[in-house]
Amino acid sequence: MSMSVLDRNNLIMLLPWLAFASLISILPLAFIYEKGGRVIFYYCAYFSLAGLAVDFYRKKKVLLTDRKALTMLMLGIMFIGWSIYAKYLHGEKGELYFTAGKRCVLAFIIMTYIFHIYHEKYINKSFLIKCCTVSLALAFVTSSSFALLQALTSADRIVLGINRATLTAYAYSAVTLALIALILKMHDGKYKKLYFLIVSIMSLYVILLTQTRSAMVIHSLFLAYMTFRLFAVTRSIKFISVVAVLMLVAAGAGYKLIEKRLDLTLHEYQAYEKGNDRTSLGSRFTMWKTGALSFENAPLGQAQVERNKFIKSYLDAHNNKNSLALFYMNVHLHNEFIQYASLFGVVGVLVLLYFFYVFIVSELILKRTLTPIAAAGIAILLYGMTDVVLTSIEFIVIFSVLVVLLTLKEKNDAL
Repeated sequence: MSMSVLDRNNLIMLLPWLAFASLISILPLAFIYEKGGRVIFYYCAYFSLAGLAVDFYRKKKVLLTDRKALTMLMLGIMFIGWSIYAKYLHGEKGELYFTAGKRCVLAFIIMTYIFHIYHEKYINKSFLIKCCTVSLALAFVTSSSFALLQALTSADRIVLGINRATLTAYAYSAVTLALIALILKMHDGKYKKLYFLIVSIMSLYVILLTQTRSAMVIHSLFLAYMTFRLFAVTRSIKFISVVAVLMLVAAGAGYKLIEKRLDLTLHEYQAYEKGNDRTSLGSRFTMWKTGALSFENAPLGQAQVERNKFIKSYLDAHNNKNSLALFYMNVHLHNEFIQYASLFGVVGVLVLLYFFYVFIVSELILKRTLTPIAAAGIAILLYGMTDVVLTSIEFIVIFSVLVVLLTLKEKNDAL
């Protein structure tokens, strides 16, 4: 009898370790082998769900009110609810968000259980935080190394294991900016400046290799801001000069890429001014305008087929039947807020606003400084101005795991 109880207790205590071990394995793998990171994410969710079920059965107090976790749940419910509405009531066969919604719900389960593990001290807190740090560091090392390998073996835009250059840029940028913000929070020491230097310069070079225009601008501006923040603390003109020189070297190494993307942007804008929107930038302008009009036409939301029908009718009526927007709109409208408004209606906009409130405004108010989570949140907000990030099934995995790791470190720092 005692042996049976002992075995049961050992099995129960194994679940927190399995969940946490799988959690810290996701980020280092996600950028180099997306499928591997995805599979581990699912296993982490299964272990977390089993752990929650066991602790509910044992009448352990489990908090279900963490705002970050609830935000992911809200996104998941909205994605799944809209997909059911679009598919079963309107016969939608195009882009649906069942998978994105499922991953958001699983992210909620993982967040809830991992935070529960932390509060219940199932795993030594000091060891847990060290593992979080190692996971974040390994994510940077594996992704950056793989980026350099791709650059050496191919002349194409680097895509890492995600296989889409733009999404690679957004995810890599969010993770590295959060890591840099974390470095800035470190106590001054002999390695702080070195870590800042390595992550900043390498991340800038990798972003340039993705050739993603919005990331090239936003990531660079973030690095400049964080460099000035570091200078405000260290007052070391010599070190800041070194950082500036190395950033210029990194930019110089990617000069041809920068020049190419700038020339393309100018050409596409000039073409749009002349009435030609059959370019990446021009089609975005058209999608933003028609998406806003479709929201005005159906403020409570609509199926994608209904929205696209409205946009097509509008373009036909305005002698723009060959617009490239007709192709891209089957994917999304390349703006987070306009995409949500045009499909999910007012509710979608409110959920998205709450998301950014939790991950940016609340963080800034609570900590009175740019936290790692706020840095990632602001980056996502800005990238969402020219693309749609939060419905990406790959990005949901990376972002949710990043939030868990950073939140655990924040909880530890608050002690």
